[in-house]
Amino acid sequence: MNLQVRTPTKDERVEAYRSASWPHRVAMHDAIAARKADAIAARKELGRRYLAQQAAGVVVPYDRAAMAVNLPEETRAAREESIALARGRASQHESGSLQYPVLAKDFPADSESIRLALSPLFLVPITRYCGMLPVLFNMFVTRAYQTELNSNSAHHFHMDPEDTISFKVFVHLTDVDEDSGPFHALPANFTQKVLKAVDYKGINFIPDETVDKVAGLSNVIRFTGPKGSVALADTTRCMHFGGRPRAAGKPVRDMLVFQYLLPTSLLFPIDGDSKQPRFIPQLEARGNEFWDALIGAVHT
Repeated sequence: MNLQVRTPTKDERVEAYRSASWPHRVAMHDAIAARKADAIAARKELGRRYLAQQAAGVVVPYDRAAMAVNLPEETRAAREESIALARGRASQHESGSLQYPVLAKDFPADSESIRLALSPLFLVPITRYCGMLPVLFNMFVTRAYQTELNSNSAHHFHMDPEDTISFKVFVHLTDVDEDSGPFHALPANFTQKVLKAVDYKGINFIPDETVDKVAGLSNVIRFTGPKGSVALADTTRCMHFGGRPRAAGKPVRDMLVFQYLLPTSLLFPIDGDSKQPRFIPQLEARGNEFWDALIGAVHT
C-alpha cells in the first residue's frame, strides 16, 4: 500500500493499530495528516491563540517527551475527588497489569478532575509539545493490583499504538517509591535505538535485557514521588512500563490518568468511515471553538 497517494481505510488503520511496524506507523501518520490538513491547520491556529492567552505563568516544562513535576496543591482537589470515586468500587476493566475502578464516564461534567485535565497547567505544555491544541480523549483511575509479574502485559517495555505523537498525564494518588511499581519511560531518542534494533510491531513487550543492551537501563526515567507528583509522557514515542508488583508492605499504587490525542490518531474516523469514539460523553459542545476542539467535537 502506497500511503503517500491515498488515505488509509478503516480496516487498514485497525490493522496498523494491531500490528504495524514503526516505519509503517509513521507512514500512516503522514498519510492521515495529509488528508486532515485542514483540521490540523485549525488546531495549530487554535493552539497559537490558546498559548497567547494562557501561557503566562505556567511553568510545567514541555521540551521533552517524558518529564516529571511535583504539583501537590494544584492537583489536590482532583486527587481527593478521584480517591473518593474509586473508594470501594470494583474494577470495571482489567488488563494484565492494571485495574480500572474509575472510567471517564464516571467523572461528573463539572468535576475537579476534568477541570484539571482541561486546565492551562497541562494544556499549555502539551499544546507546545504537540504544536497544536490536542483532544482530551480519555481519562481514568488505574490501580496496580498484580502480585506477580505478568510476562505478557504492560509490566514490560512497550509503546502505545494510537499514533506517532500523543500525550498522557499520570497523577500519583499515592506515594510511589522504587518498591511501589513506578511508571518508567525510555526517552524518545533512546526508544528510537531500540526500534531500529528489534522488529517491533503493534504492542510488543520488550524484555528489560534487550532495552539495557541497546539503550541502557540507566537512561530510563523512573517516576517516583509523593502523592501529587505527576509524570508526563508521550507514550506513543517513548517505550514505557509500570505497575509491576509492589514490595511487601507497600500501598497499592493508584493513578489518575489523562490521555490526549491528535487528529492523526488511528482511532479517529476519516470522512465518517467509523464511529467517533467518545469516552467522555458527558462533555458536550458549547459553541466555543477552544472547548469544542478540546473535547473532539470539531477538527478531528
